[in-house]
Amino acid sequence: MKKAVITGITGLRNRGVEAMVVTTIEQLRQRQPNLEIDILTETIDYDEILLRPYNVKLSSDDYLLLYRTQPLLAKLSKFSQRLAPTYKNINNLVRDASVVIASGGDVFSSDYGTRFLRQQLQPLEFALEAGVPLTFLAQSIGPFKNDNEAEMWLNVARRSKLITIRENLSYKYVTKDLGLSPELVKHTADPAFLLPPTSPEIVNNLFKSYGITKDLPVVALGISQGICRYTRTDYDKHIKVWCETIDLILNEFGAQVLIIPHVHDHRAGNDDRILAAHLLRIFNFDPRVHLAGADHTASEFKGLIAACDLVIAERMHAAIAGLSSGVCTLPIGYSVKAEGIMTDLLGAELVHEGLLISVEQFLDSEMAHKSIRFAWQHRHEVADKLKQVLPEVKQKTASNFDLLLSVIG
Repeated sequence: MKKAVITGITGLRNRGVEAMVVTTIEQLRQRQPNLEIDILTETIDYDEILLRPYNVKLSSDDYLLLYRTQPLLAKLSKFSQRLAPTYKNINNLVRDASVVIASGGDVFSSDYGTRFLRQQLQPLEFALEAGVPLTFLAQSIGPFKNDNEAEMWLNVARRSKLITIRENLSYKYVTKDLGLSPELVKHTADPAFLLPPTSPEIVNNLFKSYGITKDLPVVALGISQGICRYTRTDYDKHIKVWCETIDLILNEFGAQVLIIPHVHDHRAGNDDRILAAHLLRIFNFDPRVHLAGADHTASEFKGLIAACDLVIAERMHAAIAGLSSGVCTLPIGYSVKAEGIMTDLLGAELVHEGLLISVEQFLDSEMAHKSIRFAWQHRHEVADKLKQVLPEVKQKTASNFDLLLSVIG
């Protein structure tokens, strides 16, 4: 029986990761029902619960988690890596695979540091050493901040069998700036465009349970607790601008607010529920401001987002939930992925007019409100445009898995 090992999974407490993993499983199984799938993840205890219906195996990425949380200990273990049980477990897992699939969306960049990049490449190097076919699935790549990081990735990527890229900016960077062949690299789209939302009946019940009424529009906010840490920007200013944004939505747009905490991390610095609860307290739990506070699946979050009139999102996969549902979406970006995905969907002109804003621009209240007003005023036009382009985008998403199947055989 053939086996695929999926790497790059930092854990399904991040609903964007869940959206990629679930669609990857479903799409692969549609094409090869008997394919055995093993997922290398940092949060095996939680992910086992969420993935129970999918008949997959999970393996602990404990060395990589050690590398992140205890870098000195991990560095010392590097000298005896062939003897370390954590290395042996990962090594044995990939050696037994028919294909290794590097997932994760944007894990091969400089945004999260050299150590993180190195740890993501380690299982892939094991696969190459064992002669196992290696593929990269629907990635945003770089741009790397230095030649050393670029070469680290290229040293692995050049020996892979397939690299699919989820947006054109990364595709150009990889094929032109980094010099990889278009025969190896294919431009596709993010797997989450194929994630099915939960049923309209469940969404309707969720709206009722959260006190959201249908007589007023709803704006979804995909807030991020971790974005200031990634971008080294001011956390207090970040909260202040979000408060001003909520006030704008309530009092100028006359809309309700639905806060979407897309990441429920075990690390406080990346748990969106903390920021969400803080915003609720600042607004004295105003009944017009709602929190999707349950431990929702990615499909449930997508269903909620799809029922809104506008999405403003710092989390890319909260933005993709809106975009793939035909809802006008304003991403707040910090890397190539937001600009690349938005430009692929809507074109550079519309994006640059106001449908994308950087974190730094968002922290300028005047610039933030200008973009938010633009998105609100053009929400119907953008929704119509999305409905026109989404069939082609979803075909490009599906092509990821047709290409993968040609490698699996």
